[in-house]
Amino acid sequence: MITKLEFRRQLLHMFFGIFLVTMLYFGLFNIYHMLAILVLGFILSKFCAFTRIPLASWVMDNFERKEFRKSFPGKGPILFMIGSIIVLYFFPLKIALASMIILSVGDAASHIFGKILSNKTYKHLKSVEGTIIGILFSFVSALIFVELALALWASLIAMGLEGFKLKIDDNIYIPIVAALVMIIL
Repeated sequence: MITKLEFRRQLLHMFFGIFLVTMLYFGLFNIYHMLAILVLGFILSKFCAFTRIPLASWVMDNFERKEFRKSFPGKGPILFMIGSIIVLYFFPLKIALASMIILSVGDAASHIFGKILSNKTYKHLKSVEGTIIGILFSFVSALIFVELALALWASLIAMGLEGFKLKIDDNIYIPIVAALVMIIL
C-alpha cells in the first residue's frame, strides 16, 4: 500500500516534470533557467538542512522523506534537475523533452501503481506491475515529442531498468538512458 507522503511525493514529481517540460517546450525556459533552478535548489537544500525557510521548509515537511530532511533536503528535485540538464545539453530538444517526460510520468506512475497493485517484494526488483504501468504511461507521454518506435523503445528500456534496484538514482539515469536509446535508434 502507498503512504500519503509517498503519493504526494510522486504527484509532485510528476507535476514538477510536466511543468519543466511545458516551459521548455514553449520556450519560456532554457538550459540557463534550469541551471539557475538547480543552483537555487542546492542553496535551499543547504539552508533547509539546519534552519527553517518559510515555503521551502513547508515543502520539505510535506513532501520529503524523513531520512533526507536533514541530510539532503530536496534530493529528488535536485537530482531530477541534474538528469534533465544533462539531456538538455547533450541531446536535441525533442529527445530531451521525451526523456524528461518518461522520467516525470513513468517513474511516478510506476511507484504509485506498484505500491497499489503489488504486494510482492523481490530481492533486486521493484514491483513488476508498477514497472509495466510506468512503461505504458511513459510511452504514451513520450509520443507527444517523438515517433512511436522511439517512444516505445526508450520507455521499455529506461523504465525497464527502473524496475531494478540500482545504486544510481533513477532521476539521473532514466532520462539519460531514454535519450541514448532514442539517439541510437
